[in-house]
Amino acid sequence: DPMNPGRTVIVIRSLVAGGLAERDGRLLPGDRLMFVNGTDLSHASLAQAVHVLKSTALGTVRIGVTKPLP
Repeated sequence: DPMNPGRTVIVIRSLVAGGLAERDGRLLPGDRLMFVNGTDLSHASLAQAVHVLKSTALGTVRIGVTKPLP
């Protein structure tokens, strides 16, 4: 909700062409990012989400998403 900064959500718009997420096939544009490695991003700002994603250590990354309604 652009009028309420406390109700922001992160929606994936695109994936890196040829990247791991695209090759895996489970993460798709339109999915809403909920958490990364246990860090709640359900109402995070874009800056917060980018920080969490960039600071994630190499190795297995657990990403939680919700899928859009059909």
